Formats: sequence, C-alpha cells, structure tokens
Amino acid sequence: MRNKIYSLIAFSLIAFQGLAQEKLSLKQSRTLALEYNQKIKIADEIISENESNKRFAFTYFLPKLEASGSYNYYHDIDDLSLAGFFLPTANSLADAQKGNYSGLSDVYFPGLNVKLGNVDYFSSSLTLTQPIYMGGKIRSSYEMSKMGSEISVYNKQLQTSDVLLETDQAYWNLVSVNEKKNLAEKYVKMLSALVHDLQNAYDLEITTKNELLKAQVQLNQAKLDLFRVKNLKVLSKMSLNQVIGKKLTSDITAVDTIIAVDKKPIDSDYMLKALQQRPELLMLAKQVDISREQVKNTKADYLPQLGVGASYSYTSEIADLIGSTKILAMKASLSVPVFHWNERKHKVASARFQSKQKELEMDRTRDLISLQVQQSYFNLQEAFQQIELAESSMDQANENVLLAKNSYYEGLANTTELLDAQAFWQNAHSELIDAKINYKLKEVNFLKSIGELAK
Repeated sequence: MRNKIYSLIAFSLIAFQGLAQEKLSLKQSRTLALEYNQKIKIADEIISENESNKRFAFTYFLPKLEASGSYNYYHDIDDLSLAGFFLPTANSLADAQKGNYSGLSDVYFPGLNVKLGNVDYFSSSLTLTQPIYMGGKIRSSYEMSKMGSEISVYNKQLQTSDVLLETDQAYWNLVSVNEKKNLAEKYVKMLSALVHDLQNAYDLEITTKNELLKAQVQLNQAKLDLFRVKNLKVLSKMSLNQVIGKKLTSDITAVDTIIAVDKKPIDSDYMLKALQQRPELLMLAKQVDISREQVKNTKADYLPQLGVGASYSYTSEIADLIGSTKILAMKASLSVPVFHWNERKHKVASARFQSKQKELEMDRTRDLISLQVQQSYFNLQEAFQQIELAESSMDQANENVLLAKNSYYEGLANTTELLDAQAFWQNAHSELIDAKINYKLKEVNFLKSIGELAK
C-alpha cells in the first residue's frame, strides 16, 4: 500500500513538471529577450531623449513671448517737504542757461509738503522677440539635433543585434546540451546491453572476467558523462532564462532542433551590404556630419546677428507723485563682431581638426568591419564543410559499430574492438552535434557582421 502511495506521488510530480514546462522557439526567445533586456530599454529612452532635443532645438526658429511683473511696497516713507522761495532771474536766456542770475524775481514758489507714508505700486510687461539671422547657428544646431536623433535609432539597432546574438548563443547551447544528453542516454543504453550480454556470457563461463570489467568500466564512465551533461543542461536552462528575463529556476525547453541545416546562398554583395547597413558605420557617418555642422556652428559665433522685437509695459500710479504709465516699444538689434585677436580662426580650426578625426576614425572602422565580415564569411563556409565531414564520419561510425557488433557476436572480434567502435560512434555523433551548433552560431555571427541580424 505504501509503495502505491509513493508511486502516485511520483507520478503526480512528473505530471506537474510536464505541465509547468514551457516550450520556447528561437523566435519566442528573441522576443522575450528584447522585451526584457535593459540595454534595449535604455536605447528606447535615448531615442525619446533625442527626439525631445530635436523639438527643443526647433523652438529657436520661433518667436518668443515673455511676460514679467512686479509688486513693490514701501513702509512709512518720510514726507517730502520743500520751503517756499522767490525764483531767481537773469538778464537773458543765455545767462540763465549758464547759471548767471542777476537777482531774484517777484515770482514766489510756495513750496510743497507731500505726505507719503506707505507706498505701493505694480508693473508688468510683455516682450516679443524674433531672431532674423544668427549666423546660421540656429539651423546648424537643429541639424545636429536631428542627426543625434538618427544616431539613437542606429544605437538601438546595435543593441538589438547584440541582444539577439547573446540570445541565439544561449538558445543553441541549450539545444546542443539536450542533443548530447540524448546521445549520452543512447550510449549508456548501448553499453548496458553489452554489459548484460557479457554478464550472461561470464555466468556461462563463455568469456573472462577481464572482458566484463572492461565493459563495466566503460559503462561507468558513460553514466558519469550522462550525469555531467544533465547538470550542464540545468546550467544551460539557467543561462537562457537569465537572457530572456525569466526566473533562473524556470523549467523551459527548446523546441527548435539542429537536425536540418541547409546551406543558404549568400549574395555576392554581402560586403557592400555590411558597409551600408552596419549600425556602427551609420552612427559614425552621422557623427562625421555632426562634426561638420559643428564647424558651421562655431563660425556662426563670429558672424553678424540680427533680431527684432516688441514690448509693452504698464506701471500703476505711485502715490500722488507719478500717474500710471503705458509704453509700447519696437526694437531691432544688430551685433557685428569686429576684432577678437584671431579667436575665430583658432576656434574654427580646432573644430575642423575634430571633424577630421571623426573622418579618420570612420575610415579605420570601415576597414576593421570589412576584415570582420570577410572572416565571418570564411568561418561560415568552413562550418558547413565541417558538417559535411562530420556526417561522413558519422556514417562510417554507424557502419563500423554494426560490423564490430556482428564480428563480436560471431566470435571474430574481442570486447576491446567493440568498445572502441562504440566509443568512435559516440564521438562521431557528438562531433556532428558540435558541427551543427557551430554552423548556427557562425550563421548568426555572419548576419550580425553584415547588419541584418536586427532586421
């Protein structure tokens, strides 16, 4: 009864694991990785930031309206008083203007006495300004902001290709480990059958203890290898889970296999595609354009600048001293640099040198990418050739183990020869798995090298 209960519990756990297991294709894994990866999220934020910078730069083309206001309060100001007096007189207007007075007139100024106490007033103004010509600085700044926005898009493409490459590597590694686990199980089964036959033969005193021990040693090693590959499968799952943003302990399985590997035709213009599509080169090209615009932007600092504007201001009455005032004004301003001790020459030259550095950096990167693309192309061709050789070796290993098995049971071969044939069979199958996985990885590396992985 107790055994039945244990069996039921074990069956329930197995069924639960089967339901909890999530099957993932390579496409699904890529989608999850792109949704989860922080690099992609940062790249999206950079795109949004540069779009805001572009809209901000455009506002400098438009007129600006500013309003200001103030309120002033003065507490308990001393009264203004002035005693009366007779006004001075002069013989002529010219003498009066010179301050030469001949005496006092009969005109009497009665004086004044203004009580102030607490005084308060307010003022407000509206100012409208419109740049007409700023030496091209506004336009060059706007062009640079647009290029910066384009660079952020290329940066996302670069980050996307990096994430997809990492995802593919983790995914195909899991597929490889799973295939090797299946192979290890077949190898253990094969050796177990041989050990069983040798045990029966030894019991019948048909073979020696030495022959049985040889097979048992080989079987023990195969079981150890199977144990290791099972652990490696757990680690491979954890690695893929980390990339796609799942819990490390999530039970996932890769549904794609490496059984069918077709050599896809590669267009002869793959090098041209790489130079036209690689995000790194597109980003550098925009950086070169920005550096050239920076030269124009620097020149603009030393060109005439013209702007127009209008303002309206209002000030309320100030006690009994001044009545309210309204002022409408129009203005135009022109600034013309005259002499700056060759400051313009040196600053513009510095900007040009920086632009030249960007051009040289782009040329160097183009050469390095061309070398990388050619190498990835050769690696891809070599990987396919490796598959063909591995398949040939596997066919030979299948035939060899069959012949060795027949010869052994016919008494024409010993245990060592059969064990060697089976080991060769296991090694040939393992190499074929490695060759197919290697081709998948070389293929994704080639697509990344020509700028088509993120498409």
